[in-house]
Amino acid sequence: MHHIVRYPAVIFDLDGTLVNTIPDITAAINAALATAGAVPLDSDRVKQLVGRGLANALRGAMESSGLETGGELFSSCLSVLSDYYGRHPYDGSFPYPGILELLEKLQRDGVVLGVLSNKTDSLVADIIAALFPRVSFAFVRGQRLDRPMKPAPSALDDFFTLSGLDPADVCYVGDSEVDWQFASRFSGMGSVIVSWGFRSRKQLEEAGISCLADTITELEEAIYGGL
Repeated sequence: MHHIVRYPAVIFDLDGTLVNTIPDITAAINAALATAGAVPLDSDRVKQLVGRGLANALRGAMESSGLETGGELFSSCLSVLSDYYGRHPYDGSFPYPGILELLEKLQRDGVVLGVLSNKTDSLVADIIAALFPRVSFAFVRGQRLDRPMKPAPSALDDFFTLSGLDPADVCYVGDSEVDWQFASRFSGMGSVIVSWGFRSRKQLEEAGISCLADTITELEEAIYGGL
């Protein structure tokens, strides 16, 4: 049985939306901090640092640890982080409960599925392939040198070119203020921000975000227009 879907396409953020990647990001950041003699950060602190790419997350982690973020030290730590995370991108990461079932339902109903993340492009592809082998994403994109990161709207230029769709055909699903800012820059684009990710509901509400989903059922209802 096929269901009527409000949006022809749904684009998802990765970290904190589809997948809890904090265990592996925390391990990678702490591996980098260890080389600088800093104490490890806990996962709750790391959650607050992610959303604008791993380099910015590391910069925030180093600042939290009282380390200089310029020059050779930052470059050295970033190299360690990139190497470690490249070898362990999904050791402890896992899809949030109900996400796989929702993706498969959307797929059966003919929805164009995509992923847009500020994580390095190759890592996004690896994680999606490993954790969602049965889902056919039409578009999987991470950070590339030739495209700005979210919230710059041009991050989705390639998707619109390839799909022939317009912003009004798309619902963007994320978990942070960056995702909300991103979707807000498109006229007519739908957006849902989930509260199970890397920002608390209180933080999201304080950022002025009202299009919130606390459960997978609420997210599904928003995508399907309440049907």
